[in-house]
Amino acid sequence: MIIKAITGKIMRSLEAFKGSKPIYDRNDLLIVRGICRDKRFEEYNSIKEYLEDKLKENGFEIVNNREDIELFVEKIDEKLGGRDNCIYPDTFGFERLKRSFEEMGCLCDYVIGRKGDITVGICMWYDKIKREPKFVEVICC
Repeated sequence: MIIKAITGKIMRSLEAFKGSKPIYDRNDLLIVRGICRDKRFEEYNSIKEYLEDKLKENGFEIVNNREDIELFVEKIDEKLGGRDNCIYPDTFGFERLKRSFEEMGCLCDYVIGRKGDITVGICMWYDKIKREPKFVEVICC
């Protein structure tokens, strides 16, 4: 239940709660996708800076350590079905996700944060030219 509350609070801070949809909600893992409508986004120099600020606003410590991020991806993968049913094609799944969006002509970045036992990853992407809509996906476990 705490994972839903945390994810909801983060989606609200991104002004993405309205119309957001859970993609996965089982095994203490929640993945929600929505559209960021926060007008203050334009005040930031980058997606990463904006997402880091949002996680800090919500009391999270930013995780930049590659090993900790890999552990988070492994935890997600395990909750999604284990190593035999690998969803992410590489151990460092967030980087692969970012590259795939960039190859499609989008700007994309992600941030990982931790608060106690809870880890959250936020990814944002949007078309380089149109700059709208700003899709966000929050992964919490």
